[in-house]
Amino acid sequence: MKKIIIASLPSDDRLEKRLYPVDGNATIQVDVPVYFAVNSAMANNLQKDDDVKVILVGTTRVDDCVQKNAQKFMDELQEFNKVGASIRPAVITRPFDESKTNFHELYEALLDQLEEDAELYVDVTFGPKTPILLIFSVLQFAEKFFHCSIGNIVYSKVIFKKGSSEVIPGSEMIYDITPLYMLNSITNTIECSSSEKAVKAVKSLFED
Repeated sequence: MKKIIIASLPSDDRLEKRLYPVDGNATIQVDVPVYFAVNSAMANNLQKDDDVKVILVGTTRVDDCVQKNAQKFMDELQEFNKVGASIRPAVITRPFDESKTNFHELYEALLDQLEEDAELYVDVTFGPKTPILLIFSVLQFAEKFFHCSIGNIVYSKVIFKKGSSEVIPGSEMIYDITPLYMLNSITNTIECSSSEKAVKAVKSLFED
């Protein structure tokens, strides 16, 4: 099966492995420390016949560590690749620039890496947060025009002690935010005669 991973990379060298519990989806949890949340998600989802493309997005800065962290990502993923799936990387670098031109170029670069009938996995933990909206748009494009499906969209969280780089014990967590992405698809498909009925329809989805 074709699988595509899209992950944002940190641009510094402070990346550390941590043991993360998972909120709400035990199937993507592993019992060993990881650098990247999506590799935890992939650990139990790799099959021998998988063809996995890894799209890593990083920002270019002076003395940046994008290539170093890209290698950490690939090494970690290969550690979980006990079944021998085919894994190939594609690194996209961009300036640390929030301009419209930069976003257009990143969007086009991501679209160029899409493949038909792939299952998509996304990690939005690191990097600037504005590209998350762009990545979500790429996912919608992939679903509609490349007939792709969504595997997991994840991010990892830690809380640091005030004024320190030390992590508060027990604050580590991986969140599967795939349902939040799906809400947008639901909004696009709901047909209601009034705003009140539309709100009621969405709220009914959260009822037990």
